[in-house]
Order: sequence, then structure tokens, then C-alpha cells
Amino acid sequence: MQKIEIVCKSLLFLVMVSLLTGCWDREELEDRSYVIGLGIDKSQIKGKIKVTMLLANPEVGSMQGGGGSNEKPREVISFDVNDIIAAKGTANAIISRDISYEFLKIIIVSEAYAKEKRFVSMIYDTQKDKEIRMNTYLAVSKEKPSDFFVENKPKMETRPHKYFQYMVDHGIENGLIPDSTLFRYFKTLERGADLYLAMYTTAKKVKNPKIRSEDEYTAGEVNASGELDNTQFIGSAVFKNGVMIDKLTGQETRIVNILDDTTNIKDILIDIPNPFLDKKRKFAVRIMKRENNKVKMSLKGSKPQITITIPLKVEIMTNPSMVSYSSEKNRQILKRRFVSYFKEMNEKLFRKSQTELKGVPYPLSLYARPYFLTNQQYEKFNWGKSFLKADIIVKPDVEIIDYGKQARKPVKVGE
Repeated sequence: MQKIEIVCKSLLFLVMVSLLTGCWDREELEDRSYVIGLGIDKSQIKGKIKVTMLLANPEVGSMQGGGGSNEKPREVISFDVNDIIAAKGTANAIISRDISYEFLKIIIVSEAYAKEKRFVSMIYDTQKDKEIRMNTYLAVSKEKPSDFFVENKPKMETRPHKYFQYMVDHGIENGLIPDSTLFRYFKTLERGADLYLAMYTTAKKVKNPKIRSEDEYTAGEVNASGELDNTQFIGSAVFKNGVMIDKLTGQETRIVNILDDTTNIKDILIDIPNPFLDKKRKFAVRIMKRENNKVKMSLKGSKPQITITIPLKVEIMTNPSMVSYSSEKNRQILKRRFVSYFKEMNEKLFRKSQTELKGVPYPLSLYARPYFLTNQQYEKFNWGKSFLKADIIVKPDVEIIDYGKQARKPVKVGE
């Protein structure tokens, strides 16, 4: 009898399991509309925000959609809501498919709204929606997000999620924009000691922009022409206590990315003043960072001392002066130029951080914490105020690993 009872229970269990293996709760791809980009701006209506959704059509470009589909790859809608969570429900009054934040790539906030204190309480709502991942990027646009998404019309990428993925990934690798995820934003806000950088973007070019070096621009200032989209990602928006206070150029953002060991920057191409020609003539070099920085602090006394050693490997890409780099004398001249250039640029950024930004645009405070036995001692030290009067010394540790092809000077006719 006991064996029969066991067999009956086993059969009953198998029957119950088989009933649970159905596909009654599955969702088809075509039943959902995915928000790839979310725009946030202040509203003309008191107590509300204006939300813009960049919706991707998952069937366009897929095998299921086929090559002959006439459906649009994207759709942009804007409306006023109380918060971004309930906005999905409001959007379903306009969009036939179920709205999802599951594949949200980027949140675009207008510069005007990012400077308001109420932005902080609004952005906290992203932590309450399970579909919004903390690796979603936060960006600041010069114009309204509704205008940004409408004007953003990539020429080569039909699918919007691929466009933003490529633009952001390559921008971070080149160091021209920061790795500004929501996770970093909230972590910086919790510490309350450092500044946060969000990528800066626009879809409207500046009229008659001034020509500068290749990385000294902010978004909209790169004077490019041809058959291209006007959208630009370069530079960063500076946030203090969760609110935007200033901007950094692409060059300043690159310096911060090199100082910050938590970024993915490895290889970058930059122009450096040529020591063998006038200052306006520059040559291209590849900068590689393969090791973390070494930070030493002396935090006792009224004026803290901070020494930062930055290990860099350099490859020389061009030689407009046609000077031979085979001689030891010329190699030493080159190395001194690299060291002085990197030292000058980094210390210039720190001076700006102390006098204008009133904070560090990367988590330098984390290096200070191990110097204190307790959190109470660290809080009494008051990193935010102590940093402003600290002596900061930057020591670039430069190793030139490749001098490039040694070309001969062109021979004049008749010689």
C-alpha cells in the first residue's frame, strides 16, 4: 500500500508539473514597444515633467520583420506626466503596444532641467522601476529632449538602440565623454564628497564655431560638414549634489578619464605641441594606460599634500618636423615635452576643480578613506573643504615605446 501511495503521489506531481509547462503567459516580440531613449524636461504645467520616449520597432531589421517591411524603425512621443513610472501607462493611450523600459539605453535630460534641484527627486524614481537597469546612461542635452530625439536622424544606423550603443561605447573608449551610468550617479550622490560627470550632447550645431584642437570642443562645436547627422557627443556636464553646475570640454573630460582608474579608457589619440617647431604645430601620439595611478596623501596639518603618479605609455604617430628620433638627445627632448604637457594639463584641471567647480570630478576621496581609522575621523576631516586647499602634485611616468617610422627629409630637386 505504501508503494502504491508513493507511485500515486509521483504521478500527481508529474501531472501538475506538466500543466505548468504551457506557453499561456508568453509574450510575443511584436506585442511590445521598447523605449530605447527617455527624455526628461521641465513642464509648463506646475508639478509635472515633460517626458519624451524614443520607441524602437523590434521587427525592423530582424528576420521576423523581413526585408520588405514598410514600418518605421522608431517613433517619438512627448507628453506631460507626474513621474516617469506612470508615464508608461499614459503612453499606452497613444501607442497600441505594451510599453517597456527593459531595453532602455540612455536617459536624456535637458540642461535647463538638470540645473534645477527637483531633478534629484525625479531621477530617484528610476530605482523604483525594475525594468530600468543601473547601467543605463545619463546624458545632458543642450536643447529640449523632445527636439533632440526628433532631430537625431542617424544616416547609417536604422535601429536606434544600435546607434546609441555605438556612439556611447566609442565615445567612452576615446575618453571624450564620461562613463555616466545611473549607478555612478547614485553612488556619487551617496558619498557626497565628489562631483559626477554626465555625457554632454546636442543635435544642433553652433553657427560659425571657433576652430580648436581635436578634443577642446563641447557638443555642437565640432564644425563637420557632409551627409551626416548633426548629433554630437563630446564633453561632460558637471553635477554637484545631484544638480548640474558646469561643463567640461572633451579635452578636460579625457584628463578626468585618465585620472579615474574605474573607467574603461585604454588607448587614445591626441595632438601635442611639437618641441622642434612652434607651439601651433603639433604631432599626433597614441596614449595608453595599462596600470592604475599611484596616489599618496599626507592629510595631517592644515594643508593636505596629494601626489598622483600617472603611468603612461606613448607611441609617436606623426613627425611633421622630420627630426630624427634615433638620437638620444632628441628622445630626451620628446620625453620632457610629454611629461611637462601632461603635468600642466592635469594640474590646470585640478586648479579649476578647486577654484571653480569646488570639488573633484572623479572619486579621489576613495583614496583618502584608508588614511582614517573610523568614519567619524574621515567625516571630521571634511574632504570637501580640505580638498579645496590641498597641494596637488601630478607626476606623469612616461615611457615612449614606439618612435614611429623614421622618415628621411625630402630631397630638393637639383641636389
